[in-house]
Amino acid sequence: MPLAFLSQSVLHALVAALFIEALLRAWQIEDGVWRLRFRLLALAGPALCLPLLFLVAPFRSSPMFVARWALFAGERWNQIHVAGAGLGDVSLLLAGGAGSALFLRDALPPLLDALRGASHVTAAGPWHVTTASLRALVGARAAGLRTRAPEVRVVDAPMPVLLCEGAFNPVLVVSSATVDRLGPEEVDAAITHELAHAKHRDPAWGYMLIAARALLFFNPAAQWIARAMVDDIERRADQAAVNVTGNAEALARAIVLLFDAGHPPPLDGDASFERVFWRIRREGVERRCARLRHTPEASAVNGGAALVAMAALGVLGLVFFVV
Repeated sequence: MPLAFLSQSVLHALVAALFIEALLRAWQIEDGVWRLRFRLLALAGPALCLPLLFLVAPFRSSPMFVARWALFAGERWNQIHVAGAGLGDVSLLLAGGAGSALFLRDALPPLLDALRGASHVTAAGPWHVTTASLRALVGARAAGLRTRAPEVRVVDAPMPVLLCEGAFNPVLVVSSATVDRLGPEEVDAAITHELAHAKHRDPAWGYMLIAARALLFFNPAAQWIARAMVDDIERRADQAAVNVTGNAEALARAIVLLFDAGHPPPLDGDASFERVFWRIRREGVERRCARLRHTPEASAVNGGAALVAMAALGVLGLVFFVV
């Protein structure tokens, strides 16, 4: 039973991820808000639907259901043997290793920083000139986003810092180096982007995704879905910022400048996989900026709720017959 649950978790996440990705492309859904809702369906498959199916539909594991009704039965893979082990068990072992590697790759760096007691930056104080200059901008852009203006915390840090933190009461954390590095238009666009994160309580979304990834650490498809959801969260904030500022180019420049400042290219002596990961992240930033420049505004999704309902029924119907 445990192996069946684990293998179905991987298969369900894979089927749901591919199905949702196909729908997003077929229906040409670019709006970050709706993309995130569709991705939630894919993540709900292995996290919520599968335990429910094991409870209310145990007959799915019966030989008759597998033989007559199943669209795909993972246990049949074990009829093929590799080095004395069933192919299904080998595939599950490899999938577990891949999922764990993806999870640890993202979870270990912040955990190690916390264990090492990473240097704590100090607040510059409410009297700092940067704090005063940003409050008016934050207030105006928060009004444009129809949300309350969060607290602005300016910190003394040599590197540019600009983020939204706090699950329940989001706070904008900015370093004076950010304002020095970016021009006025870039500061405006970047601040509005972070205000969009605050409006949607995106730090709480981040904690939720971390918990889901930890629960499904063995599932590479679920890890990919969670990463795609992070991209959609950023897309949602990008689109909100462009809608308010009307300046996609400034936001794209700010994204590149802040990434380059916070993620310098690895040195020649660094491990090769670090250079590979840096290149992947850099290419992701380039794709994000290209999307901003070419499609700064997402088209409206007509009948979005009905489309999500159809997608949910499709996902549930597919995973029901995958055992």
